[in-house]
Amino acid sequence: MLDEITQFKFRLRLYLSVFGVAAASFFSALQYSRGETITATISFLGGIYFILVIYLMIHKRHYLWKGRGFLFFIPITILNIIYLQPSFGIYWAYVGVVSFFLVMELKEASLGALAFISAVFYLAYPHYPDYVLYRIYGTILLVGLFTFSFSYLIERLHERINQIATHDSLTNTLNRYTFNTSIEKALNEFNRYQTPATLLLLDLDHFKKINDIHGHQTGDYVLKKVSDLLLDRLRSSDQVFRYGGEEFAILLSQTKLDIAVQLTEELRTMVESHDFKIGKSVTFSGGLSEVQEGDWVTSWLKRCDQALYQAKEDGRNKIVKN
Repeated sequence: MLDEITQFKFRLRLYLSVFGVAAASFFSALQYSRGETITATISFLGGIYFILVIYLMIHKRHYLWKGRGFLFFIPITILNIIYLQPSFGIYWAYVGVVSFFLVMELKEASLGALAFISAVFYLAYPHYPDYVLYRIYGTILLVGLFTFSFSYLIERLHERINQIATHDSLTNTLNRYTFNTSIEKALNEFNRYQTPATLLLLDLDHFKKINDIHGHQTGDYVLKKVSDLLLDRLRSSDQVFRYGGEEFAILLSQTKLDIAVQLTEELRTMVESHDFKIGKSVTFSGGLSEVQEGDWVTSWLKRCDQALYQAKEDGRNKIVKN
């Protein structure tokens, strides 16, 4: 669902850019024929910009300047038309307000639309009687408000779907789906830039006994508290995943194995010393491995699994590197 929404936004902006090329070309030719060279030149440059946007979106999957280049062409063209021909140019103001929210991110679109509406009001003021002017002002503001409200709801919905799709509901750590994507990304960065990364698989020791003795609600509390401790200690660039029932995975970005050993030992000690109020310490065993040349997802995970198994065989509550 999350990928579909992202792809939809990407395709929508691609189609709008194609439309922008066609519209800018037609409008540029029309304005040249009328002798309005400034407006025609701005429209022509806008068409070139949209062609570049389309090229990068198709070949690089990159949205140029996150749509900010749009500000230099379409709004300026519309404002110039309102200045030159206010009697019909004002109708393009409504298109201009909506277009901000279609091609830009919400915050920047809102600021841009406010500046654009202010400029429209200023240019329209000398050309209309008060009763017409108030209607123009009111309808433009309503279009802006409705478009902002709709875009805001879509943005919040997207964030919520992102949270549901990528995070574990109990621990607020990243989930297994995100784990696979993140591991593949770390491997790609290592293969391309030799960026180091170290992966830890950890399993809470004798967690079943906690559930059996204290109940599943207490077990959930322990899982949530362990995840909070890990998240609070780690960097924002590190990622914590709920890998299984009582298993977690930690991807330490740009971290060599020797540094990762020190950090994971600190995490182990921190969890062991925390008072979970269940009458005993909570500990974990961990398997640690750094990404290596020629690794696949499965080979990297296999080394971590082997190290985790060895940590359990050696008496638990320890970290083993492989």
